[in-house]
Amino acid sequence: MVEPRAKGFEIDASGEGAERLPRDESNLIARVARSVSELRGRKLEGARLVVSNQIPLLRGLGSSSAAIIAGISVYEALSGERFSEEELFGYALRFEDHGDNLGPSFQGGLVIACMIERTGQRSLVTVKREWPAEVKIVLCIPEFEMDTSQMRQVLPREVKLADAVFNLQRAALLQALISERRFDLFSEALRDRLHQPHRVPHGPGLTEVLRLNDETQNHPGLLGVAISGAGSTLIAFATENFSEIGAEMSYRLATAGVRSRTLEVDVDNQGRRVRSIE
Repeated sequence: MVEPRAKGFEIDASGEGAERLPRDESNLIARVARSVSELRGRKLEGARLVVSNQIPLLRGLGSSSAAIIAGISVYEALSGERFSEEELFGYALRFEDHGDNLGPSFQGGLVIACMIERTGQRSLVTVKREWPAEVKIVLCIPEFEMDTSQMRQVLPREVKLADAVFNLQRAALLQALISERRFDLFSEALRDRLHQPHRVPHGPGLTEVLRLNDETQNHPGLLGVAISGAGSTLIAFATENFSEIGAEMSYRLATAGVRSRTLEVDVDNQGRRVRSIE
């Protein structure tokens, strides 16, 4: 919720990581709103923001991108302006280099995002698809964090051609299997040679959980498992037995001495919503 204020930003935060979120101008949402106003040549006096965060922080779940989209939305609410999708992503990319989180934070559903650059300006092209309602998500969140910037540093600067082709094939396979409801191919589409092998060693217990991707036949309803973003969260796709799958993921982390919690979530196919409260 956004309420205009005579001076400065005040953040009333609750939910995930609320105790760690800044309550003043240093909050990412407020910083984005301020920055956009300066880029637009306008002045924001201030606002009171009521923020209920449902995204665990620093766990590879896109909390920063969601805050960036929220900050731009705050500017729109206070200024009365409404950006086109191209304009919104243009501002968002000033704060986050990767559109894979910005796209779904704004649009919801399954978003294919492609970075493009024209005349020195970066922009984002996206195609949104409805996520199949029968496929749910189980998140297993270890107690440790994996900083996104650090996890980017562990990735190789160059990759083998065979590995690049391997991943391109599976990216295309994922889109095709969702279109044709071939969910039996999920585990194959989630196989990766470009980032998981380099990040897994930095998270105790991750290897054990990822082995579930080779054992889907032993766990009814399980379609596949992967690392969410840069980690540390592990994400399982399933059609049934969600609590059992979550318990197995937590058990495997526990055998490595890592405590964790699980969340069973649906996919929001709607995306950002802005409405006036009278």
